[in-house]
Amino acid sequence: MTHGKRLFIGCLSALLLTATGCHRTAPQSPTYRSGRKEVKADSSLLQAIETNQHLAEEADRALSMYADSGFAQQELGYWSRGMVQVDSALATNTAVTLRRRVYTLDSILVEDVTEIVTVGQANQMQAVNDALEQMTHGQEVTLIVPWYLAYGSTGTDAIAPYTNLRIELTVE
Repeated sequence: MTHGKRLFIGCLSALLLTATGCHRTAPQSPTYRSGRKEVKADSSLLQAIETNQHLAEEADRALSMYADSGFAQQELGYWSRGMVQVDSALATNTAVTLRRRVYTLDSILVEDVTEIVTVGQANQMQAVNDALEQMTHGQEVTLIVPWYLAYGSTGTDAIAPYTNLRIELTVE
């Protein structure tokens, strides 16, 4: 299981714990009275977590077939092409101009943004932040990102929920 899937499942587990709540233990009832209520996890929430885990596994299988031999899977769980290990990677907290072109796997452009971002800040999706910390000025990288490391089960106005993406990054 990749780090990204573990992180995603951990977040869903935390959501489950939040949803079921932390209940204060009721005063003990006398033995002749059964006043305790049994706390059960919401079955629909458990079903949602199980479904999302299954969808994440399907996304990983599909993306591994989509990514050709030029792509390498990163520890976080996304695939990259054009990433080279260099000693002159961008320093944390450095402001850089980043061009981000986001496509569906059907090559439909859904976002083309050039903006100033700060390296190491959580102001981008997780896969983009991770890649940016390994890039240098002038470098171009293509990422194949599973939905659970992109816009998740909610999506955006332009990107449907559960959408796997191809992202082209250029540090200018």
